[in-house]
Amino acid sequence: MKALFDQTKQNVLYLTTVVCIMLTASLSALAIPPAQVARTTAVQSEIASCVDNDCGAALIQPTVKLTEPAALTPVIVTWSADYNVTGTSVVLLSVNGGTCLAYGPFTLQEPQLIAGSNSITVSDTHQWVVLPSDGVLVKGTNTFQVCVAGYLGFQTINIGYSTLTVQSQ
Repeated sequence: MKALFDQTKQNVLYLTTVVCIMLTASLSALAIPPAQVARTTAVQSEIASCVDNDCGAALIQPTVKLTEPAALTPVIVTWSADYNVTGTSVVLLSVNGGTCLAYGPFTLQEPQLIAGSNSITVSDTHQWVVLPSDGVLVKGTNTFQVCVAGYLGFQTINIGYSTLTVQSQ
């Protein structure tokens, strides 16, 4: 009986070790390379406007990079920030220094002051999908930067703490 117990104990120990190694390897596989994630803590203030196809959006920090293989794949870009604006504004994306475009949700609504509060800063997250068919991704290094502007007129846009990440699918 003791021999059976020792063998079972050894098997459990072996299985536990294998599971721990697999778990460690899988968690590190989920890590995002440093160039694909960035954070900005300084307040950025811009006054800009987007009217029809004439968008004078202002580029804001940070910038992230992703290396695409020869066969381009869709890219997911996520931006989160604390902000306040003087009126309805837009948040767009510039890929490889190109024109600021909407690759998904783009509106930044003017925050409403809540009774008893003295802050009109809100948090928001935008996620965009850039497809190879959009024609802006290239083989090799691609850069991604957020742009902001007032919607249909000049607005002041204040961006606080923000993060930007990019991942390929």
